[in-house]
Amino acid sequence: MKDFLRPLIDAFRIPSVLLDNGVRATHQDYKIDNSMQPLHLKPELARHVVSQSIINKDDFIAFVTEYKTNATKLFYDDGRVKAVFNYITASQPDYGDSTALMPLIQTDDYKHYRANNGRSITQKDFIRFLKRMEPFIVALDNKKADDMDIIDMAESLQGITTIDSIQRNASNKFSIDATVRTGKANVEIPRIITFEFPIYTNDRELTTRFETELFLSAQDGAFVAELICYNIDQLEEETRRQLTQSICDGIEGVKSYQV
Repeated sequence: MKDFLRPLIDAFRIPSVLLDNGVRATHQDYKIDNSMQPLHLKPELARHVVSQSIINKDDFIAFVTEYKTNATKLFYDDGRVKAVFNYITASQPDYGDSTALMPLIQTDDYKHYRANNGRSITQKDFIRFLKRMEPFIVALDNKKADDMDIIDMAESLQGITTIDSIQRNASNKFSIDATVRTGKANVEIPRIITFEFPIYTNDRELTTRFETELFLSAQDGAFVAELICYNIDQLEEETRRQLTQSICDGIEGVKSYQV
């Protein structure tokens, strides 16, 4: 009977070990200490992974504000702003794979303007450019532009059949002597055209002014135009910096880093 009961008694016996000093140490519990375990042997983390792309600035700020944690970090460069919700901290390992991304997307208006900046274009293409960008022309020769001024200028250019000569007049405008459908005419064109429109679709309220110098030259009975904004790269960089800074400032309690 004793031999039969011994395995049962041993099963309920508290494990103990005899130390060198003769004292018997008894285990109090069976808890496993994970504090010294390497990372790959640690238990699986609770996974709440977000992977979201958002275009609108205000929507991005609202989304990150809703899901941010103490481990959230913001990273930005010339092409995007990225929020990492589970970034590793000094005290807590994590995967860094729960993210929200806002790619910086340029507007079609800015792409069209930039594609024509510093490029020689024909008389016909220049007229098309003026009509395409008419809503964004805010000044002519540094004076506030009236909608009718822009329309009249485009229509006058469209009516020209042959360019006789192009000169600068006393007011520094271009004076074009031309043949139009009804006879001879003189058409004045401003030298400085100022445009204003948003560069990024992420925030259409954020607009940029582009002071643009016009150059005209006669060629084969027509004219060739060239539009130059000398500081276009600087303006784009400043606007991008303003946009990313407004996002970082709009998400309270989250540190941001340029990468």
